[in-house]
Order: sequence, then C-alpha cells, then structure tokens
Amino acid sequence: MTNEEAKFILQAYRPNGADAGDPTFKPSLEQARQDATLGRWFEGQQKFDRSVAAKLRAVEPPAGLRAAILTGGRVSLAKARVWWQRPAWLAMAASVLLLLTVGLAGVLRTRAHQEDELPVFATDYVSGGFFLSQHNANVDELRNWLSKQHAPLPKTLPVGFAQLRGLGCKTIDYRGKEVSLICFGAGKEYHLFVASRADFPMMPASAVPQFLVRKGHATAAWSDENNHYVVVTDDSLKALQECLGCSSS
Repeated sequence: MTNEEAKFILQAYRPNGADAGDPTFKPSLEQARQDATLGRWFEGQQKFDRSVAAKLRAVEPPAGLRAAILTGGRVSLAKARVWWQRPAWLAMAASVLLLLTVGLAGVLRTRAHQEDELPVFATDYVSGGFFLSQHNANVDELRNWLSKQHAPLPKTLPVGFAQLRGLGCKTIDYRGKEVSLICFGAGKEYHLFVASRADFPMMPASAVPQFLVRKGHATAAWSDENNHYVVVTDDSLKALQECLGCSSS
C-alpha cells in the first residue's frame, strides 16, 4: 500500500476514535505508525477534522428558531411573510453563514499548510527540474552569495557532504519566504534546502532526520536551533542515510 492509498482510506477515519476497531483502517493506521511523514499527515488530518467539528458545534441556532419555523408554517402568505423572508431573520442567517465561512477558511488554511510540507515541496521541486542562479564548486563562495541575498545559511553541513563537490545554488520562494538551495554532486546529486525556523515557526522540527522516498528520490528532513533542512537526492535511501551518518538498519 502506498502512502497516497493510505491517505485516501484514512480521510474517512473519524477523529473521535469510533473507527479504532474497524479492520478496514488497520493496515493504513499501521503504516501511519511506521512512516513518519504519513504519521504527521494523519495527525494534521485528525486535528483538522476536530477543528471543523468544534466550529460546527459552536454555532447555535437563534433563540426561538424552532417556534418561528412552526409559526411560519401556520401563517397564511396572504397575511404575513414567511419567517425566513423577514429582514431580521435574513440578517441573522447571514451572520451565521459568515461565522461558518470565516471559521472554516481558517482551519482550511491550516490544513493546506500542514499538507504542503517542505520535504514534499522540495522533492517535487527537484523532480520537476530547475536552473541554478550561481555555479561554483567552492561551497564558501556559494554561502557568500546566499548571504548577500539575505537567505538562510546552513550552520554546518553533514559530514558526508565533504565527499561531494559543489555545483551551485539559488534562492526559492516558499510560502512567501526565502529558502536557500545548495546543490552538490559526485555521480549522484544532493540538493540541500535551508529554511529559517523564524520564518516557519509552526513547521514540525526534529533533530533526528526523517526519511521519505517520493518520485524516485530519497529525502531527509531535520532541524537545528536556527533552520529546517531537507536533502533530496537521486541516490539510494541507504546512500543518503550513510551521507548523514545515520544507520540504515
């Protein structure tokens, strides 16, 4: 089962835990527990569903609405307008609709941000092809150029990057903020994305690399006290783990 297939099934999982014993969801739930990326998505999905439910529960019908409906059904159209045609009720209904629209728009924006994770964006960006703004084998020169662009800089590079030569760099707009991209190569290419944590305070942070395989690329994501990092490579997942000094077991 792929993560996309698991997501399709888990979208129907109710946030109150009522489906915990349903065997239909068991394989997808197990995959979400084992796959960090899918697990983060599922957690965000459940949070979104709970937010929507809370918004709907918070909307109370106007006082006397039931009585007004019953009265409206009994009153002749010749003597009085139906209750829902009265200006006061129309204004009240418009207020309720506005409340729902604003509330749901907020949680929808939150969900969109949760689903649009930097590792997914980075993998799609690399797999789609791109052009570098600067070409240089000297990584210090690349860092200097990025510094002049006021782009985030990596505090340190993974140990395995010492075996790679610099290819070039550029800056990328991601959610209205500048993200740095430094590319390395040694047969296979390694693309390092750097985003400032100050620019994305709600983005999940983990000092331990989280791995993902997507569109034929291996990806790792981690954070330090200043930045979020994502590495995307066309090398194998095992090679990426070794480059970052992580065990492949």
